[in-house]
Amino acid sequence: MNTRAPGGKARAYGINKKRDKGFYIVSRITMTLGIVGIVFPILYILSLSVRTKETMYNAYAFLVPKAATLENYKNAWNYASTNLNVSFVEMFRNSLIASVSSIVIAIVFSALASFSFSNFFFKGKELLFTILIGSFIIPAQVLLIPLFFILKNVGFIDTYLAIIIPYIGILIPIAIMILRSFFEEIPKEMKEAAKIDGASEMTIFLRVILPLSKAALASCTILLFLETWNEFIFALVFLQNPKLQTIPVAIAKIAGGKFLLPVGTYSASIMITVIPIIIVFVAFQKWFISGITMGAVKG
Repeated sequence: MNTRAPGGKARAYGINKKRDKGFYIVSRITMTLGIVGIVFPILYILSLSVRTKETMYNAYAFLVPKAATLENYKNAWNYASTNLNVSFVEMFRNSLIASVSSIVIAIVFSALASFSFSNFFFKGKELLFTILIGSFIIPAQVLLIPLFFILKNVGFIDTYLAIIIPYIGILIPIAIMILRSFFEEIPKEMKEAAKIDGASEMTIFLRVILPLSKAALASCTILLFLETWNEFIFALVFLQNPKLQTIPVAIAKIAGGKFLLPVGTYSASIMITVIPIIIVFVAFQKWFISGITMGAVKG
C-alpha cells in the first residue's frame, strides 16, 4: 500500500526507522518484553520439569538444567492414576469430548445465525444481536447455582452434557461476534450472482459463504477451543465423578492435594497439559492469524 508524498513521489506506508525512530524503538522494546513475558514462564516450567532432584534449584542462566531427566513425567503420570483416580488419558478424553462436542454444535448454530444477521433484515435484529453479545459479559459465577439446579433436575449432573450444554451457551455469542463481522465483508455481488443462477439461501450459505470463510472458521474454532479447554468452574461443580474430570480440574487437585508434590513432578504435570495447546496453535497459527487480521485492511 502506497501513499503520495509532496512532489508526487510514492513512499511506502508504515514506520520509517529514520523518521519515526523513537516510536520504532519503543514499539520494538514493548513487543520484545511482551514476548519474553509470555514465553519465559513456559520455558521455565519446562526446565523445572526435566531437572533432577539434586539440580532442581541449580541451572545455567535460570533455564538450562545442569542435569536432565524424564523421571518427573513418569512420576506425574503415575501420581494422577494413583491419587486422583483418573489417568491423564482419561483427562484428555474428557476434555476433548467436552470441547469438540460443544465447539461443533456452537459453530453450526453460530454460522447459521451469523448468516441471518449479515444477510437478512428483520425487526429487532440489532437489539437481538446486542442481547446475544451482552450475555457474554455475564460472569459464570452468577449462572453457577441456577444452572446446577436445572441440570440436577433433568439428571445431567455427572454426565458430559452437564458441561457441554453450558459451554455451548458461552461459545455461541463469541462465535457470532466473530463470524458476523466476517460474513458482512463478503461481497454482495457474489451472493447476488448465485441467486441469479437459481441458488437458494441455504445453497449460498453452504457453497459460497462457508468455502470463503475457512480462515474465519478456523480462527473461531481455535479461540473456542482455548475457551473450553481451560474452563474450570463449571467442570469443577457439575462433574463430581473423578473419572469425568477435565484437565484444569485435575491439575488444580494435583496442586492442592493432601500429598506434598515435588516441584519437578508438578511442573511435568503442567507441561503434559500445555503441550497439546501449543501443538494446536503452532499447527493452525497461519489460519488463526489470517482469520484475526482478515477485514482489518481494505485495499
